[in-house]
Amino acid sequence: MATEPIGSALSVALGVWIGTGARHERDAEAGRAHLLEHMLFRGTRNYASIEIDRRFDALGGDLNAATSRDETAVVARVLADEVDDAFPILGEMVACPLLRDEDLELERKIVLEEIAMIEDDPEEYVFELLPRAVFGDHALGRPVIGTPEVVAGTSGETLRAFHAGRYRPDRIVVAAAGAVDHERLCALAERLAADVHAHDGDPQHAPNEPGVAAPSDPAVIFRTRETEQVQVAIAGRGPGMGDDRRFALRVLDTILGGTPSSRLFRAVREDRGLAYAVSTFDDQHQGGGLAGVYLGTRADNLTAALAVVADELDRVRREPVDDDELERAKHHARARLLLGLESTHARMHVLGRAVLHGLPLLRPDEIAARIDAVTAQDVQDLARELYDPAGLSAAGVGPDEQTFRSALGPIAAALTTT
Repeated sequence: MATEPIGSALSVALGVWIGTGARHERDAEAGRAHLLEHMLFRGTRNYASIEIDRRFDALGGDLNAATSRDETAVVARVLADEVDDAFPILGEMVACPLLRDEDLELERKIVLEEIAMIEDDPEEYVFELLPRAVFGDHALGRPVIGTPEVVAGTSGETLRAFHAGRYRPDRIVVAAAGAVDHERLCALAERLAADVHAHDGDPQHAPNEPGVAAPSDPAVIFRTRETEQVQVAIAGRGPGMGDDRRFALRVLDTILGGTPSSRLFRAVREDRGLAYAVSTFDDQHQGGGLAGVYLGTRADNLTAALAVVADELDRVRREPVDDDELERAKHHARARLLLGLESTHARMHVLGRAVLHGLPLLRPDEIAARIDAVTAQDVQDLARELYDPAGLSAAGVGPDEQTFRSALGPIAAALTTT
């Protein structure tokens, strides 16, 4: 249990965090954590599915859940005097969902539609493909949503055993931020703890722990689609969860592609009109992370646009940023962080994830100080590591794979033949 009282708040953000996600699945289980998350809304011991929806509608609160590579979270935000009504529902959704066969038949169809929807959205689909290119056969390379084969083939009995083996007391954290009474929430959580302890988990369904992603050869993954644009994502291995280099990464991201004044945005879009969307991104997980560049452009602009990207990656590796650009980037990164933490949901998210994964829990002022301490040398060293051509992989969605591979040449020559 972890709480953060915020005196000015009128609401409470609640979260039940479970230490099971896509990275804890074996190949034959790919997508079961996400499928199970969907099934949590299909009713519990005391609350039918429609009653869960109606109760939260009546409370005026938000109820949601999400599965990532590292965890599953069931979260809600309600007014402070409604916690007593809201939390027991969250607790039962996690501890004693019904997981009935007839509900699974319906939810399976919904998840298969979700998979199809992602594959029909090139901008989203390219980010489903990229982790496999970067991490190879490691569990971090699999899509969180899973595969149609596993989703279609998972029985109710298997999913119930999966739940019992994964939703265990030592893998669950309750977190809350806002107008929260710690002792009262602890009392409400006692029933959740009792219900979770009642599970008889089968070791066969215990979480997979794949460890740190071993080095793998750079790769290119491309899917042919008759689209107007080519979607491109290029990335290398980056800082994992809790890595101290994440503060320098925030600054590098701001300089390179994180804002409308960033180098890539200006050089590719504003100065040359070669793309509407260009940006940098990163993902940090247990066992590894990635960082890279995203670009969406028409096929006839692809070669020119990626040549500009290659020039900017080379410049950030080769030349230290000047003092003015560094200070602007640090100020932006610091402000973006602090503005984000004004939300009770964001504070609960930081709290729950840190406690679940054993990460140091830094105060906002401590994080700001870490960002302020980033030097030009830190940024250049990290850029040389992240954007070393020998370590870059790529994913693409568009009409012509050969054109895509050829255009990657200025960024990393090896990707033209990988």
